[in-house]
Amino acid sequence: MTPIALTGTVRARTAEETWSALGPQLGRLGISRVARLTGLDHLGIPVWTAVRPHARTLVTSQGKGASDTLAKISAVLESAELWHAEQPLEADVSGAHRDLDVPYPLRALPTKADDPALTDLPMDWVTGRGVISGAPTLIPADVVRRRQHRGGQPEAFYVTSNGLACGNTLTEATLHALLEVVERDVLHRDYVADGRHRILLVPDTVTDPYCRDLVDRFLKAGMWLEMAWVDNAYGVPVCAAYIWSEDYPIVFAGSGCHFDPRIALSRALTEAAQSRLTCISGTRDDLDSHEDAFAADPARPVPAHLPTGDWNNLTRIRFPQRGDLDVHLASVAAGIAETTGHEPVAFTLHDAQAYAAVKVISPGLEMRITRSVPRPGGRRA
Repeated sequence: MTPIALTGTVRARTAEETWSALGPQLGRLGISRVARLTGLDHLGIPVWTAVRPHARTLVTSQGKGASDTLAKISAVLESAELWHAEQPLEADVSGAHRDLDVPYPLRALPTKADDPALTDLPMDWVTGRGVISGAPTLIPADVVRRRQHRGGQPEAFYVTSNGLACGNTLTEATLHALLEVVERDVLHRDYVADGRHRILLVPDTVTDPYCRDLVDRFLKAGMWLEMAWVDNAYGVPVCAAYIWSEDYPIVFAGSGCHFDPRIALSRALTEAAQSRLTCISGTRDDLDSHEDAFAADPARPVPAHLPTGDWNNLTRIRFPQRGDLDVHLASVAAGIAETTGHEPVAFTLHDAQAYAAVKVISPGLEMRITRSVPRPGGRRA
């Protein structure tokens, strides 16, 4: 599958083709409105929101991109991910881990307790596929679905949106999900290591045109900006970005992971802008109102005491070779399996001409449980 390079992303279709396919799906997904939030901030970075009034989880989902079309696609796909996770999921088999043919230890999943007795706990299982081998593989249904009422059953796992993704095709969706689980693992391990895996990027050295434009938007607005390159065992570029300004004196963060380092950085930068705009818009009841931040004389964040590096030197040998999405998917999956000793597993939630949805479970990868993007060496965002 030959990818189409768009500004800040790589997709299997053009933005216009993707939106044409998604538009007729909005009603089925319960999306009543897709709204532009960009104008609520002075940065001008496109951010949109998709609204699902009857959602069982988040009513609004935000999306960002290099254009209005890409941003509203991002918002709709984010909303679609949650819609699929909320739907009833029928188990393929029920039983305890120790009684089933499961090729990974239960503790390699995001369990709430490291207790050997969990392997004796009866639970529902669904059948995913190995991302590398394609082999049928059992995964706990409660890692995939988001249930409101559990009927008295214990909650064995942390259930998050980590590894949940939509895309034009199943390959595209699976690749995006896999990159997300890598990103969360890398940031978690870096935070535990007190930032020893990261290098702060010198803003003046960023030369990619789109990333340069994003950096300049923040700096021209008088914002404090910190960008980090986070090294990792998987060989996949991971970046984090943090912004702060006097008009909204809170550190907002973003992160990105992609086989193309330019996209990894641009995603981190745009996600930081999206985080800020989401709070400005006030459409998320689950987020802090930050009222106390405006009651005191704000102080700029203290710079992190970490090594600094030149963007061009860090990315000189990391630009991806030309290849289709299947090649990149296989490469990322192989790096994960080699590092963790376990093959990532994908569970297909939806696969149609309009779009695909998938949940990737990667045994052995860690993830942050909180929403925040950790900022080692400085104030936590």
